[in-house]
Amino acid sequence: MELLEEVDFPDNEEVLVEIREVNDFWSALQDFRQRVDLASLDDDTFDNLRDNSTGRDVRL
Repeated sequence: MELLEEVDFPDNEEVLVEIREVNDFWSALQDFRQRVDLASLDDDTFDNLRDNSTGRDVRL
């Protein structure tokens, strides 16, 4: 496993990491849909999830 960037976890918080091997995207998506009930999530669940920064400079 390779960590591509630093991860900051709040102090004294439990962190659960699950690593699964999947053969393809479709299998992973079906597995996710079986494990997570998206209808039960609050509207606020995905607030502030997207990175609104302009990103890196691109040299063309």
